Amino acid sequence: MKKNELTWAAMLAEAVGLVAAMVYLGLQIYYGIAYGAQVLDIVMNVAAMLLIYAGLTLLGVYPERVNGLTKEVCSGAVRKYTIRMVRSAKLIFVGGLLFTSICDVMRKQLKPGYSLIVVVLMVADALYYEYRIIRIIRRQNKK
Repeated sequence: MKKNELTWAAMLAEAVGLVAAMVYLGLQIYYGIAYGAQVLDIVMNVAAMLLIYAGLTLLGVYPERVNGLTKEVCSGAVRKYTIRMVRSAKLIFVGGLLFTSICDVMRKQLKPGYSLIVVVLMVADALYYEYRIIRIIRRQNKK
């Protein structure tokens, strides 16, 4: 995303996502120290989160890669909705991880369907924005 595309809401969403990711990392370290978790498990959890977070951040910077569109097509509203889709997917992902980490630290067990809820939220988010993007592209092609 370009610097001039960042609104206050976009900056707030990015800041919330970043703070949530840092809190998640801190809780993972705390959990490992306090409850004697395996070091490899903690490293794998943190590495997976960092890689996915970095990948989603890169997709926010290069939104044309999300749908495989050319830069000419991925402009205007298409670009805006693609960036919003990636940003909201990142927030759902980090929020889901943070929630599970908080529950781990508090020794609360989550129901087995929790992960499914997070995945359904991410898929619903992607479907919503992809539907809007497809409608915009079809409208542009009719002109």
